[in-house]
Amino acid sequence: MKKENKKHKKSKRSFQSEKLQKNRGRSRADSILEAAEESPEAEQAKAGEGELFEQRKAMLVSLMNETAYVPMKLKELAILLNVPKEQREELKAVLNALLSEGKISISKKGKFGKAEAFALTGIFSGHPRGFGFVTAEGQEEDIFIPADRTNGALHGDRVQIVIDAEEKGRRAEGTVVKILEHANETLIGTYEKSRGYGFVIPDNPRITMDIFIPQGKENGAVSGHKVVVKLDTYAAKNKNPEGHVKEILGHIND
Repeated sequence: MKKENKKHKKSKRSFQSEKLQKNRGRSRADSILEAAEESPEAEQAKAGEGELFEQRKAMLVSLMNETAYVPMKLKELAILLNVPKEQREELKAVLNALLSEGKISISKKGKFGKAEAFALTGIFSGHPRGFGFVTAEGQEEDIFIPADRTNGALHGDRVQIVIDAEEKGRRAEGTVVKILEHANETLIGTYEKSRGYGFVIPDNPRITMDIFIPQGKENGAVSGHKVVVKLDTYAAKNKNPEGHVKEILGHIND
């Protein structure tokens, strides 16, 4: 990945890997799109396509983070990168993937830029089904945040988001790219013991992630205890928040 970035610095308009640059006599886009077909084995070809897709993503992120870069529309990017009309859907697919990951952002006029370029700030409101909404500053309507794009945000957190899709007549969708301020230092919930660890199920239904309690940090709590849990670390990708039992309030059967 570093090699591609280094190469990119040498030529800001490059949209290919070092290997593809050796293929003279063809357009840059042709080289990129044909590279995945080089392997004779189906599995190798599939793996190559995935690697190539990641290379494209890295190139675009590097391009948009250049100080000289000015936000552009799809057509303008295609011209800059020498991508012909019939292959612009390939470029669009890469841009959409980056938007869904929160690595780039898009303006209301459809111009693509680095994540911070068109980022919005607001308060995340969680929903019991896992998704949420962000009331963003300067926006008339809340932005819908799918469950797989909350980036570990909990109800009440102040977050930074980028809009992924915005169509006329439909609510805008976005991705949380950064949590600016955590709203919850402690939570009240029910402690449950499992083998080698425990977890707390928050009372607030808008907080859908259980709090992981490592062995030895349950403070004497047993399954069914209503507790106050102090959050030690917050949620990360594929990882729940972690904490320790600060206080036992009683048992749910009391």
